[in-house]
Amino acid sequence: MKSWTALYKPGTFNAHGFSFFNAISFQVMMGAPIILYAKSLGATSAVLGIIAALTPLMTIFQLPAARFLDRLGYRNFVLLGWAARVVLIFLIAAVPLLTFLEPVTKLAMLISALFVFNFLRGISSAGWLPWITALVPDEARGRFLSLDQIFVHAGCLLALVLSALLLAGQVDSWEYALVFLVSALGGSLSLWFLRRIPEIEPGETTRRSSVPVPWLAMLRHPPFRRLLEFNGLYLVVIGSLGVFTVEFLRGAADFSASTVLWLSGFSFLGALGALPACGPWADRFGNRPLIRAAVCVFGVVIGAWWLMAVGLLEPQFSTVVIVNVLSGAASAAFTVGNSRAVMSAMPEMGRNHFAALFSVIASLGLGTAPVLWGLMLDALGTFEAVTGALVWRKHAVYFLALLVLDLLALALVGRIMESRGAETQTHGLADARIKRLGSLWQRG
Repeated sequence: MKSWTALYKPGTFNAHGFSFFNAISFQVMMGAPIILYAKSLGATSAVLGIIAALTPLMTIFQLPAARFLDRLGYRNFVLLGWAARVVLIFLIAAVPLLTFLEPVTKLAMLISALFVFNFLRGISSAGWLPWITALVPDEARGRFLSLDQIFVHAGCLLALVLSALLLAGQVDSWEYALVFLVSALGGSLSLWFLRRIPEIEPGETTRRSSVPVPWLAMLRHPPFRRLLEFNGLYLVVIGSLGVFTVEFLRGAADFSASTVLWLSGFSFLGALGALPACGPWADRFGNRPLIRAAVCVFGVVIGAWWLMAVGLLEPQFSTVVIVNVLSGAASAAFTVGNSRAVMSAMPEMGRNHFAALFSVIASLGLGTAPVLWGLMLDALGTFEAVTGALVWRKHAVYFLALLVLDLLALALVGRIMESRGAETQTHGLADARIKRLGSLWQRG
């Protein structure tokens, strides 16, 4: 029997090397280390939410960027953006060394640099999903995505381990600079692999993928619309969890910065344990069972955080380890199932624009969530109420709200289209409608 790896084009495995070193880079710039540094500069919950929101909100620039993909090619487009990002990381690494500046000034400089960093990422990432969709055939996507996520989570885990070692004990500013330098070096190495991923040669597929498509036509495509509805709600649930669990552990539970980083690393161990099974399961049983399992496990995770926040469960090291392992496994399952569902929901006609619109709408959920939740947490401030054995503080209210939304999202999983035959027929009708509307769009 033919191996599923034989379906890859030569050089496609370089995508996994890129994912590994890129994960080392972005885990620092978009994860717990940057949150901890901002917190050390006096950032409030709302400011932390804004920092977390920059990455997803800047993906809105994928929409105008998508029309340039066929001119530059996927590889050149992504490479230019990622190279510019690496330059920004080196500049961010210098901010902690400016000890003569006030913390509020350094925080403003940090946020400004992160804005530009994420702006460049938002533009260049428009080429990644359609590039990989064109490279990897449908029958191998589940395994490819799960293997790629193994490299991603391994890179994230290594970044957190290095960060925790560098930030052990009393933390000085120069130690944060070293952590950010690790991110810059990881980003630099990722470019070496990125250049070796095979380009999609210009042809009928790339021309069809680049056909301009009216937003209304895309939103009327049933598999795509239903997936957007689910993601729009669910990403509001998980979009802020990584930010405010760190804040909860650092503040309310009084864990040190290095301990928070070590605990965060266990989520990636959970993901690495689950990923080998996620891809084959998705290829065999479909996307929906994997997504449903992820939403259910996330419900258990959020419930555990709520129990810790109300005082019914002690936030001990071992307890948080178990919760983070489960969170990582759920995140891995969701990422594989959801990414595979996105690939299946996009017809070939206008694929670049479908990918950009999905990324933008999904990212609005990821982007607005931490800002709105951060404002809510700041508004609650020192709120405290006692009902029986439950001690209600701001994080308890936050986790309960997430749990309710998680249950609502679970009800929408069943609407995600699964049947290959139905998808093929629907995509065929969509291609005809998109082609007709696309020609009108170009003439208009």
